[in-house]
Amino acid sequence: MLTRTILLALLGLGLTAPVLAQTVQPCRITGNVKGLGNKSVVFLYDHNNHQLHDTVRAVNDRFTYTTRPSDDGVINMKLVPSRYTPIWNEPGRVTVAGDMKNVGQLVVTGTPENDWNTQYNQRSRWKLEQRMEAHPDSMRTLQSLDGKAARAFIQAHPQARTSANLLYEQARFVNDQPVETYEQLLRGLSPKVRASMQGQAAASRLTALRNQPQVGRPAPKFTIPDTAGVAVSLDTFKGKYVLLDFWGHWCGPCIQSMPHLKEIQARYASQMAVVGIGVESIDEKNLWLQAIRKHQLRWTQLSELKADKGMIEQYNIEGFPTYILLDKQGVVLVKSNHLAVVEEKLKALTAMP
Repeated sequence: MLTRTILLALLGLGLTAPVLAQTVQPCRITGNVKGLGNKSVVFLYDHNNHQLHDTVRAVNDRFTYTTRPSDDGVINMKLVPSRYTPIWNEPGRVTVAGDMKNVGQLVVTGTPENDWNTQYNQRSRWKLEQRMEAHPDSMRTLQSLDGKAARAFIQAHPQARTSANLLYEQARFVNDQPVETYEQLLRGLSPKVRASMQGQAAASRLTALRNQPQVGRPAPKFTIPDTAGVAVSLDTFKGKYVLLDFWGHWCGPCIQSMPHLKEIQARYASQMAVVGIGVESIDEKNLWLQAIRKHQLRWTQLSELKADKGMIEQYNIEGFPTYILLDKQGVVLVKSNHLAVVEEKLKALTAMP
């Protein structure tokens, strides 16, 4: 099973990118990172639903960069492969300081939200990261401690969009508290923060947690374009069992499971519809279509081309592949990352008189 996030979440794996409103005035970033030398510094961002990047060359450990507008207002800075430093794209001057020997703990300051985010990192998260390195088997315990620290920070900083971002992060990647706890934290944020993009993202996440598919409940309805752009709704398949297959062309375990899925689809073709839900971005559409052709996936294939947003987030899909089996009325029977679990349920259903 794979998880699909641009920045791997939480302790030891980087932070979730903050969700920010698009800025009008530019943010000027100045960096001084010991050991960087004259290497390249890459800044990644989305613009008009396209993933873009700019590259600047450091000189004697120092660099400068003026941000461009991005769809979600976040700029992700990369100094080494697979390690990103999220920077709030606020108008003003931002400084980045640190050492390449500890590139995961760069200090970003200069604007209010960057100051708050760094304050949280220094007081809590980075200390827990150090503990995790010493005790790697305690990840879950340390994530729980991180959650406790995050909730305390949110309560103490209701005026900070960083708090709303932390709430979103905790609800999505940790999710070890009742939904009511997260909802109470959301209500405690200032009206301005709740109305911000960060607050709206947190609220949407909590709605998804409340309404996500659960065994015994009707699956949330959806209407999504197919490979030709034709809108297809879940109601189209009523009267049959439906197996939703959440997958991506980039997902090794998904592709490895396709032969088994083909067998199941052929065996139950008269009783069950298989519906592929592609976790793809607009830029990945051709790769998605190529994968469908290459692996001869002859059942319905849908995708919003919103990566892990939209319906993927609504259904709270975090690992891939994920399979959701629905009965003939659209009620969830199984939610699993393993086809064997689905197959066992189908055998039991079809064996019934």
